[in-house]
Amino acid sequence: MTSATGSGHGSPRPPASSGRAGYGKGVASGAGPMPDGPHRGYPRAWTAAEWIGQAMVISGLAGLLLALVLLPVVALAGLTVKGSADAFLDLPANLTVPPLPQASRILDAKGNVIGYLRGEQDRQIIPLDRIPTVLRQAVIDIEDSRFYEHTGLDYRGLLRAYVSNQESGAVTQGGSTLTQQYVKNVLLQAATSREEKEAATEQTVRRKLREARYALYLEEHLSKDQILERYLNIAYFGDGAYGVETAAKHYFNVEVDQLTLPQAAMLAGLVKNPTAYNPVLHPQAAMSRRDVVLERMHELGHISDEQLRQIRGTPVVLNRPPQAADPCQLSSVPFFCAYVRRTLLADERFGAAQADRERLLFEGGLTIRTTLDPVAQAAAQNAANAVVPPGNRVAVGVAMLQPGTGNVLALAVNREYGPSADGQPPERTTDFVHTKQIIPLEEASFSPGSTFKVFTLAAALEKGLPLNTTYYSPACYHSDVFHNPDIDDNGRQSQGDCYGNADPNEAGLYSMTTATWDSVNTYYIQLAEKVGLRNTAEMARRLGVSSCRVQDQSESLRCPGGGIGPVDGAAVLGTNEISTMDLATAYATLANHGVRCDPRPFESITQRVGSTDRPVPYSTPEPCRQVLGTQIADTVTSVLEGVILHGTGAPNAQIGRPAAGKTGTAEGFSTASFAGYIPQLATAVTLADPRSPTTYPLRNVLGNQVVYGGGLPAQVWARAMRGTADGLGLPVAPMPSPDGTQPNPAKKTLPDVVGLDLPLAQQRLASQGFRVTVQEIWSPFSKGTVLAMNPGGNQEVDEGSEVVLMVSQGFVLRSAESDEGGTPTRFGDGRRSDPGTAGSGRARGSGRSGAG
Repeated sequence: MTSATGSGHGSPRPPASSGRAGYGKGVASGAGPMPDGPHRGYPRAWTAAEWIGQAMVISGLAGLLLALVLLPVVALAGLTVKGSADAFLDLPANLTVPPLPQASRILDAKGNVIGYLRGEQDRQIIPLDRIPTVLRQAVIDIEDSRFYEHTGLDYRGLLRAYVSNQESGAVTQGGSTLTQQYVKNVLLQAATSREEKEAATEQTVRRKLREARYALYLEEHLSKDQILERYLNIAYFGDGAYGVETAAKHYFNVEVDQLTLPQAAMLAGLVKNPTAYNPVLHPQAAMSRRDVVLERMHELGHISDEQLRQIRGTPVVLNRPPQAADPCQLSSVPFFCAYVRRTLLADERFGAAQADRERLLFEGGLTIRTTLDPVAQAAAQNAANAVVPPGNRVAVGVAMLQPGTGNVLALAVNREYGPSADGQPPERTTDFVHTKQIIPLEEASFSPGSTFKVFTLAAALEKGLPLNTTYYSPACYHSDVFHNPDIDDNGRQSQGDCYGNADPNEAGLYSMTTATWDSVNTYYIQLAEKVGLRNTAEMARRLGVSSCRVQDQSESLRCPGGGIGPVDGAAVLGTNEISTMDLATAYATLANHGVRCDPRPFESITQRVGSTDRPVPYSTPEPCRQVLGTQIADTVTSVLEGVILHGTGAPNAQIGRPAAGKTGTAEGFSTASFAGYIPQLATAVTLADPRSPTTYPLRNVLGNQVVYGGGLPAQVWARAMRGTADGLGLPVAPMPSPDGTQPNPAKKTLPDVVGLDLPLAQQRLASQGFRVTVQEIWSPFSKGTVLAMNPGGNQEVDEGSEVVLMVSQGFVLRSAESDEGGTPTRFGDGRRSDPGTAGSGRARGSGRSGAG
């Protein structure tokens, strides 16, 4: 709360009461010199004797005239001069003026205004020198033409109002000065209860006396210009617009200093009754009221005969900007605006209670300077819209961070922010152009798929497992450690009660490197058996994943179904939902050599107090901190480079400079993602149908039968990264040398299965981890008998090697030698000739991944 005393903004002279000011038609100039008057904008110090005399005069006149003005049909019994004087002198003199509610501005990193957050009162406070003379004159002429002459109470006006009311038999004029009107607005603004609001507007003598007392005090302590400035900023102009700056923008879409004469006259006419003269609802009444203002200005000599003739009777012409109940809908970056709003309203350091935070944000007139980079934002938005145009059922969310600072550079969605045109909620709407869901920030909507594998990779390296750790990864792997899935990764019922790959041909020997390149699920399940799911979850949290589903199951009480448990093997493949922002944060930590910087959307938040911008407390992220060893983080990066060069990210994610990233396709194609980085930028992209990713999977989208992470998401990522890097002129920065570690299997003795029936031979080899390929040949031996094997039995071979079994197809003509019986002849080496047998399983450049 502030007292009424304080400095003003300059002191234009008061207007003359006669003589033509000659504003001219369409004048839009700012405040200029005004004709001399008795006060010249400055308060005059009264003597003690004058104060007493003024009080006695006003108490006597107020006691009589105010009663006549307000209560013309009520007897004057009981209202004596002495009683009025006593009541007047008993009232407090010092008016306490609360800060005016005004909207908060949101700026991008370059200082551009990108949006406003406003509450019930939409207002922007401006100094008097920005309010044009034509508007000041119009308001003074119609509301208080002797404003610069009286001392807060206009006795002539009171007498005139009394005579008018007596003639009409009702209260048609109140005789209030602009100073009294300002007092009334202040009291109404300060009212916090229904009783206080009623007291500020009640038609009683006591209210008028109170306003008079405060008006005299203000006139003693403030200049006329200060009072006028405050009045023009507090006044209500109807249709939700408070203050002249907001009113000018609301009705005419111009700054206040660009107002023309007819526009200024219309606004001046509104303050008497903002509802009855609302030009949106009552254009004819607004025109008539505007003409009354013009005629009064003409009567006082402030506009010419020609100006009045040209304007009077013409329709009111409005130019209203788009209107929306949600101010973020009018922002140039609406999803980021909503992110700012939700972040501050959730921060207890911004205000102890929710109501305190809302009042400060929506009424505090804050200047919120954010980290949003206009070049990065444009690149992200253009990428999302170009790859998946608005109107497609699939929504694209893009989050971009700056490694090393955590600055949120961009937040884009390929939708227009706002309610659906059909009025249906997000889960049922068929309006695919609009959405209010903030997709990159929703932590419980989208599964990251195989982008999550990076956490198991980092945990394995931290545990000491080398990159050449090799497993034979079959098309179907049954785990004896984790729960096995009932369906495979394509949504089909699994007959083998096992984990599968996106492509059965991915079966083969893999190292940690090549399994990451090709996103091989059955490899990562085996790796997770060695690492432990709790370690994977803990690594995700350390790198920046805060979503509740990635908490330990024992610690996650706010998530349905809890977090990651010790046997939740599917979590390794990214089935637990996290936000796109979390994904970007984690990958930015890897780009920053294991130093995590939490998302930072604000540069500063200030509030204007007097002439000073004071910082507003808010919760800044924790300082950047090392959460993963530099060497381990860089090793992960070296592996992820290969995803783009050789693996599931090629060629869509290649951007013409070294980069690292990972594809992700969630179970049943519910979600597709790509997350990646260069040293200066980290970006995560998520695609899904926001109605329900599982109910409406990514099938038949823009000509794609199914959508993999290496497809549309990688295209969005590459466009956003190229556009930002080129637009900001980022130099090519060094990355760790790409890793190319190949499988290095251990040795194992190969059992000899020659002479056995095929089922028994297959079972014995499979139990030892060997792969079996069958090649049938005609022979004189029983059908299904193993005649030979390659490599031969009882020798050391690579663990998980492929074994080709030559198997009898049945009877053929036998030679005399074979008729004599005996064991089958052992064939020689017999190189396998079946070109369709799975090998290493690396299908580079396919644009697909394992679970993702």
